[in-house]
Amino acid sequence: MEDTKEDEYVSHRRLDEAPVLREDALIHLATSEEGEVHGQEASADAEAHGNVDMEGFDDIAFVELNRKITKHNKIDKLGKGSKPVRASKCPLTSEMKTTRAASRVIERLGIDRVHEIQAEYAALKSKFGEQEYEKANTMIRNLIAMGLSQIEIRGILGVGGYRLQRLYSSQLTKVHESHYITDATIHIPIITSIPNLGDIVLKKMSAFPQLLEKISFAPITPLEIDPQDAMLMKLIEDSHVILGDPSECLKILPHARNLKWLQSTFAGVDTLLHQDRRNFALTRAGGIMGAHMAQYVLGWVISKERHFMQAVQFQSKHEFRPLEMRYRHFKDVTVGILGFGDIGMAIGKLAFNAGFRVIGLKRDMTHHSSIDCGIEVTGNLEYLLSRSDYVVNVLPSTPATRNLLSNDVLRVCAKKKACFINVGRGDVIDESSLIGALRRKWLSSAVLDVFGVEPLPADNPLWAHPLVTITPHVAALSMAEDVADVFLKNLWLYLSGSSLNYLVEWDRGY
Repeated sequence: MEDTKEDEYVSHRRLDEAPVLREDALIHLATSEEGEVHGQEASADAEAHGNVDMEGFDDIAFVELNRKITKHNKIDKLGKGSKPVRASKCPLTSEMKTTRAASRVIERLGIDRVHEIQAEYAALKSKFGEQEYEKANTMIRNLIAMGLSQIEIRGILGVGGYRLQRLYSSQLTKVHESHYITDATIHIPIITSIPNLGDIVLKKMSAFPQLLEKISFAPITPLEIDPQDAMLMKLIEDSHVILGDPSECLKILPHARNLKWLQSTFAGVDTLLHQDRRNFALTRAGGIMGAHMAQYVLGWVISKERHFMQAVQFQSKHEFRPLEMRYRHFKDVTVGILGFGDIGMAIGKLAFNAGFRVIGLKRDMTHHSSIDCGIEVTGNLEYLLSRSDYVVNVLPSTPATRNLLSNDVLRVCAKKKACFINVGRGDVIDESSLIGALRRKWLSSAVLDVFGVEPLPADNPLWAHPLVTITPHVAALSMAEDVADVFLKNLWLYLSGSSLNYLVEWDRGY
């Protein structure tokens, strides 16, 4: 256990101190007046301290280092340029090399992904039984497949030489049937209307050339889907993995006979829940919509609290009306959020940080993690509705949520006359119940981004209602960059045989 903690400490220290150690190396090399003299002194020092010579270091890293040294010494105090230092005369310690290798991995994977890998490996090492040992071997093999060198792996994991050697020798001699990466190429169709998603996935994957050799992506636009296209249907039939929009994937699902995992490009997957097939893993684009939704909701809350819409009307009439623009203290305003998963929590935290009181509704309180920032969470719908100035719906469409607010459920909002903001699903309340709640003044207004039928028909009475504001399902758009990140993280987990993120539970509907 002590070895585990020591390795964790060393690997995290390398990540934290990488810029400092790199700068120390530059200053150490730059202070030499003559490269040859410096090389001789450093060689003697290396021999005394067991340092490894730069000649064994990779050329790309040396070119980068030499370029920075040249820039650092471009003009000395006498105005003379300094010569680049030769590789053979610039020894680096093993610690410096490992730190530089770790920083290269951070540039490629990002600091968050590196921390995830470290945490996963540390958890395995804390036990390191036979099962954990096999999982650790799988991690190392996947890092190799992604193109990481031994020194880069050692840089981020801080693994001792003997243990690392065991892992590598195991990779060369053992056969693991559960490992997904094989010599066969994995073909992954990308069926989406999101612009440039295929290009961005490919660009991110290009950082791992060895893995990219075994995976090919086939971008397909919705207009290209043709059941009569034999080659396309054969590609879909043979694919084990598909990345795509739920509505488009629904069309090709009968042809995807070998499908094992479908990654949705959207957070909502209710379109795929209406079909009977359940023999594949379905993951949603989770963790990326929260900030978008939160900005939308907070924007409308502040707009209504500060009377921005009235300001436009006053301006058109050339009227200076400060009394009508007065607003209540934000501490007296409560935002109630129906559905307190990752999206609801993101909305709640942003509203709370803006000064508003927040109440979140969560059905399953047993799985609720405590929130340190002071947001109140309840399982009582009536309690939330009766205390909220804004009722924000983020709930998905499931049998338990359909018509949850229909009929006279919103009667308890009458005292505070809440504004209803719907960014979840339109079937949480039927339109006649919503219009009735506005007519009876249980609600003061409504901001609707989702509807039971989309696009909203032109003759729908909501269009002309004076207390309703309509937006065309744009509260949170799936951005190619975000979707690619979710997919590639899950692809990593899929290839290593691990549990996928944002896995949909078919019975619960989300």
